[in-house]
Amino acid sequence: SNNMATAVDLLGGFAAGINVTIVGHPFETIKVRLQTQPSPPNHIYNGFIDCVKKTIQWEGMSGLYKGVASPLIGQVFFRSALFWTNGAYLRWASQHGTRDMSYFEYAVGGSVTWATCTLIECPLQLASSQLQVQIVKQKISPNFVPEFKGIIDYVRLAPSKYGLRAFYTGIVPNLIRNSLGGFFHFGAFEYIRREYAKSKGLPVTQVGITVNMIAGSVGGFFYWGLTYPADVVKSAIQGDALDPREKRFNGSLDAARKLWAEGGATRFTRGFSACILRSVPANAVLLTTAMMIKEYGYAKLGIKAK
Repeated sequence: SNNMATAVDLLGGFAAGINVTIVGHPFETIKVRLQTQPSPPNHIYNGFIDCVKKTIQWEGMSGLYKGVASPLIGQVFFRSALFWTNGAYLRWASQHGTRDMSYFEYAVGGSVTWATCTLIECPLQLASSQLQVQIVKQKISPNFVPEFKGIIDYVRLAPSKYGLRAFYTGIVPNLIRNSLGGFFHFGAFEYIRREYAKSKGLPVTQVGITVNMIAGSVGGFFYWGLTYPADVVKSAIQGDALDPREKRFNGSLDAARKLWAEGGATRFTRGFSACILRSVPANAVLLTTAMMIKEYGYAKLGIKAK
């Protein structure tokens, strides 16, 4: 039954990865462009709405889904790993569904899950950031020649040229964001749906799609609301040159100091509205898709779960 449970967890993550990309990618595009554009007076976009308008004006609607192939493949792979890891943790922590878990244990599970999956997420986000930054640079100087033509080109050229840096530049702020955010992401999700089930005298598997969506959106809101400055540092480092001779930032602390010098506390909120607008629907869809497939699959196969 362990293998069957794993298969169900992977399938839930796979479907969640597709859904979250469809809902979230346009917001992700805007967020990265706002975070990585030059500071005023050389900026290109005056905030969220302006960035959406200019992206559509310059590139059409497809501009919002620019580079979607890589995140789609990446998200499917990453979310499958995410929910597989979480499923494995929950089976271990609940002794295969035979003991009740505390909310704290669910939250710790979120932290462990997200921290582990940083190893997969970091290379995906780094490649995506490098490609997005090229687009911004082309807008500033028409003579700019992009180093990579696309994701396949990046995978082909970057590792031989930059070694491990091509995969794990920015992993420290990524890990900080994921460990802290993951605690509240899964913690809030499980707390809300289980407390609702308790108040109605229902098993948690019967709370329904609306409650799961609300719980997921709150989890997403906490994840991003509490970790956004770390994400800004991560985006800055991952959007920086990979060549050490051209690097602007020498690690996370150096990046945080330089970003602070650029604009104080507000520099760490750039792109925040795009991020929060995305996090609510995206996480509602993400957690609900994975959870409902899991609960349906487990019930059909007679797998005990908490």
